[in-house]
Amino acid sequence: MSNFAINLFAFILVLGFLIFAHEAGHFFMAKLFKVRVLVFSFGFGKRLFGFQRGDTDYRVSLIPLGGYVRMAGDTPDEGGPIAVTGSPDEFLSKPKWQRFVILFAGPAMNILIAILFVAAVNLMGTQYQLIRPVISEVTPKGAAARAGLQTGDLIVRIGNEPINDYDDLKLAISMNAETPLRVEYMRDGQLRTTIMKPERVNSDFGPVGRAGITPRLDPTVGRVIEGSPAWKAGIRSGDRVVSVNGQPINDLNALNKVLVKQPDAPLTLELVRGTTRYVVNLPATKFDERNPYRGFFPPVELRKLSVGGALKESVRQNWKMLRYTFNAIGRIFRAEGSVRELSGPIDIARISGEMFRQGWVALILLMAMISLQLGVMNLLPIPVLDGGHIAVLLVEGVVRRDLSLRTKERIQQLGFAMLAALMIVVLYHDVVKNVTRLGQG
Repeated sequence: MSNFAINLFAFILVLGFLIFAHEAGHFFMAKLFKVRVLVFSFGFGKRLFGFQRGDTDYRVSLIPLGGYVRMAGDTPDEGGPIAVTGSPDEFLSKPKWQRFVILFAGPAMNILIAILFVAAVNLMGTQYQLIRPVISEVTPKGAAARAGLQTGDLIVRIGNEPINDYDDLKLAISMNAETPLRVEYMRDGQLRTTIMKPERVNSDFGPVGRAGITPRLDPTVGRVIEGSPAWKAGIRSGDRVVSVNGQPINDLNALNKVLVKQPDAPLTLELVRGTTRYVVNLPATKFDERNPYRGFFPPVELRKLSVGGALKESVRQNWKMLRYTFNAIGRIFRAEGSVRELSGPIDIARISGEMFRQGWVALILLMAMISLQLGVMNLLPIPVLDGGHIAVLLVEGVVRRDLSLRTKERIQQLGFAMLAALMIVVLYHDVVKNVTRLGQG
């Protein structure tokens, strides 16, 4: 199957499921409060098939990117005002607190999915390479170099975020392009601070921050594939690589540099096992980015938590991602960021396809991240979105009277115009960015 087909399939799978789940949240709460639901559709556009049960038309529609719920009393007639008759089973006839719960249920479903998906991964267990946030190399004239960071520095905090491993460090930097960051680090046993401003660069996942930092990679051998060139050469788990082609090393970055320059060339490695040193020769072979060391891998840890621990860790991870999401939104409003940092449909499809090719764990984690952002974005007080409807309800509660239908229509029209303009800008940058990317190969 071509990359395009995989990307399209993964895109439909990811967004289709998450938006459908969002609408299902509205649907179940509407049913709970006895609101007459006219349509519950999987997909948008022309009705393909379905069935009628009670007042509800359960249908499958042409475009499989999510779905929608249409409730009595909250449905614009074609070209006319909102159809409201005052019937007790209409949405607008229900008490404000019930309408609030129905509106909130969609975003809540997305947030719940994010928590459950990450918890499921933590519960089943995942292997990961633990990389300490210790600097191995600093790119000359890069953001880290300008901030005075050096080889051997241990990063302990960026802003208000503690840094426990290199993934934490990478996330904090990538999410804060062109933003001054307060960095706390250990050097020679002393805690020091500096200000670092990551540079904005274009990556396969959109504009991100870069600091010019290379982490220190443990040169100890973890798993060795039986029958691989490394296995046949005698390399075993626990061995430590101390030189590459005669050059001493203290981390795997030196080996990575050799592989970048000559990915298919023979390799001579010196290793230590206990008190014994020995030399092996790995024959020339076609480079495989998923198996760059020709059969051996760095050590990994299995993280598998209990149900309670998995849920607690999931909440922590999602809360952390939520803080970064609000930080990204704030950067745009402060003119420190740009709408070009937002991912459009082409980017989302490409990233979804890549995660799909990496395996179900990567795809599930991507879905959790997108689901969290869908839930949060829909709670923003923007007309048309759930948060806009909730904001209107709160205003009506404060002034103790309902706004007129005409006023609500005008608010919705304004919100639609704002979102349409934003979507056009995001789509434009999405197309330009990916056309440029294809042109560069």
